[in-house]
Amino acid sequence: MNPPDEHHATSLAEDAELQIWRGIREDTRRRLLRVVTVGGLYLIAALAVGVYLIVTIAEVGRENVALRGWQPVAVDVGWMLTVAAGYGVMAVLALVGYLVAWMWIQDKLPAAACRIVGAMPWIGSTMRMVAMGEFCQSIYQSLLRVQPIGEALDQASSAVGHAGLRRWSALASKRIELGHPLVHVLQSSPIQDPPLSAVTAFAMREMAASDTVDVWRRATSECHLLAQSRLDRTAMAVSVCCLLASVFIAFFALLLSGIAMKTLLQGLAY
Repeated sequence: MNPPDEHHATSLAEDAELQIWRGIREDTRRRLLRVVTVGGLYLIAALAVGVYLIVTIAEVGRENVALRGWQPVAVDVGWMLTVAAGYGVMAVLALVGYLVAWMWIQDKLPAAACRIVGAMPWIGSTMRMVAMGEFCQSIYQSLLRVQPIGEALDQASSAVGHAGLRRWSALASKRIELGHPLVHVLQSSPIQDPPLSAVTAFAMREMAASDTVDVWRRATSECHLLAQSRLDRTAMAVSVCCLLASVFIAFFALLLSGIAMKTLLQGLAY
């Protein structure tokens, strides 16, 4: 094979690899959003059913009276309305949590909120790896075009969806232009997961341009492998937790409704 054909084959392989990585990120976001949506619907539906049951029983007992001794006493339904209000507050919190998770998955959160939301269990770790994979791919593509690392960071500031990484990339590019060592710049990244830590370790020593490109390619590949493995654990954990929480919420509402109905039937006041 002559050199032009070899270069063409290499370019096709690189383009295919970039498309595979992009597809992994899109699939991760899509599957994660589906899991979060289903889990959120379970929780909100269970809370809505709980509110309906408790409010219905409270309405039944509101106009009734019970005998205490031989004195008629109005049935106290205030505690049931308080429980129903608590369920309503939890439903609002669940809806807000879902909206925040949706914005996080779709890279709609501002930079100030990214670090806080990134600490979320399961979802946060998966999305951190997706964001780091997108960042590493942007750097890798820039290095393939033989751009210096400062320009690569500046390019990443407009190519990455994660708001925190975008802002940091722009600042990191200026720090590189001012002569700051790459190691110190990478150590200030808002996401410090293993692939970037490995790149930082390699940046401590002098490497040829081809070796640098290979390091970033390996880091990008590792990010996407970790994103896939974390997604599987996240989908399992979120599904199980939301299902168990929904069952408990619905069961607790049924239990309270049964106790209230039994009390009303026995003619006792709460």
